[in-house]
Amino acid sequence: MKRFSACLLLLGLGALGCGEVEVACDDPAACTCGPTRALPEGSCCPAWTVADGEVCRARTWTYPAPSQAISGPGARRVYTSIDGRGRALFVWDEATAPGADLLVVAEETDAGLSLRKPSAALPGFAGMGVVLGGEAGDAVVSWRQSITGGEGDVHRSERAPDGTWTDPMSPADRVSFGIRAYEPRLATRPSGEMLHVWNQWFGGSHFGVAIARRRGPGEAWEGPSAEDDVLSPVSFFSNAPQITVNSRGDALVSWYQSAGAQLMAFMSERLGAEGAFSRPGVDAYLSAPGAPIDNDPICNPKPALAEDGRGVVVWTQETGQGGVAVYLASRDASGTWTRPADLADTFSRPEGKCRDARAAFDGLGHLYVTWSEDTGAGTVVHLAQRAPDGVWIHPGDRPLVLSTEGATQAITPVLTVGREGGVIVVWSEEVGDHFRVAARRGSAAGFGLLEVLSPAGDHALTPHVAVGGPGDRAVVAWIHGEPTVGRVLFATLAL
Repeated sequence: MKRFSACLLLLGLGALGCGEVEVACDDPAACTCGPTRALPEGSCCPAWTVADGEVCRARTWTYPAPSQAISGPGARRVYTSIDGRGRALFVWDEATAPGADLLVVAEETDAGLSLRKPSAALPGFAGMGVVLGGEAGDAVVSWRQSITGGEGDVHRSERAPDGTWTDPMSPADRVSFGIRAYEPRLATRPSGEMLHVWNQWFGGSHFGVAIARRRGPGEAWEGPSAEDDVLSPVSFFSNAPQITVNSRGDALVSWYQSAGAQLMAFMSERLGAEGAFSRPGVDAYLSAPGAPIDNDPICNPKPALAEDGRGVVVWTQETGQGGVAVYLASRDASGTWTRPADLADTFSRPEGKCRDARAAFDGLGHLYVTWSEDTGAGTVVHLAQRAPDGVWIHPGDRPLVLSTEGATQAITPVLTVGREGGVIVVWSEEVGDHFRVAARRGSAAGFGLLEVLSPAGDHALTPHVAVGGPGDRAVVAWIHGEPTVGRVLFATLAL
């Protein structure tokens, strides 16, 4: 044991305190940290603090004023990322003129925020954009471009490490096949590899999950080879593909589709960077038969991976008894999956209506699962937490409540985990007559008090959160104002 005198952010109590603190230095969660949290004598400051001499100083948010919007009115679906240099990127689609929706990208530069419109050279309407920053300072933006108002095609814009962007210049520059494609998502790992998934039309009657790979910045993208080169089985329509990858190259893709009748959860996995993605058969679904997957347009199901290869897929599904519950399928480090045995084998309590289930692992193997749940007294945001040894600290049927007591609704929770072990959960909650964006910071040691990030007076909805760069900088972005005139605001948590 080591002792040091410090002012600490006591995340489990949500308060600041000073005193002599014992640190078990054979515990990597307490003692393994980057230079921003390292104390002179070799101990570490807790998550979400920084070492300031021999004192651990709590990190604080920089909050925006309504006048500091980075978009015009009519912004929708903001998404944010942080590259390896700690610079934030934002993407949203915006009604820049009547009948003209453009994709807007904002990137932090030495001179401040720089706005770009990578879809400007293409005809039609841009939407459903996603952006991802790479470790080398590169970035990829992907979106759906629709000429007729339907699903359209999937396009990519790429930023090289030197800051140079390459944008599509015509519809022929699409990356998807078939006559329709949409719902792009991206994932990256420290090696520089990026993975890109989307839904594309094939065979004249199906949507399937397509995947492409770029091994590093500046390298060519590989796949898909044709419109029918998809991961999903030939069965009606795939929906909402999601992807994640860990440092060693294990990857998981999840989606939902009809297996001939009801909507079911599916997944494809890659074991190692040079492995091939599995292609499940129509009966190789994760979810329990007897009731459909919840038709959640945001993300359902959602995958997560630990660094040792353990993984989960989490989703919401009808229970067959009038409720919608959270379900969890889990893979151990040897690659063996455990699926729900039946509809009664729920992860959350079986009663109520659950949505927006998401999961994430920290670097040491702690698993966090968030979701919103309405049992008749208002929607609440929950968190479950599992230790690396498999013991549930907050199990799904007895979760930690994160949202404000008495809030009318608490919806659309998102979470992310930094390399330093810190966790942020962000959501939108209705208090009084407006929605606001709220957050809770924590780690394996516990979670602190609720923090309101959005200014008062207008609705604040659909938040997104990213953590990255040296010392785990955090950014939360959301849409502020009424839907037709909403603008993008963001708050930052710097060192």
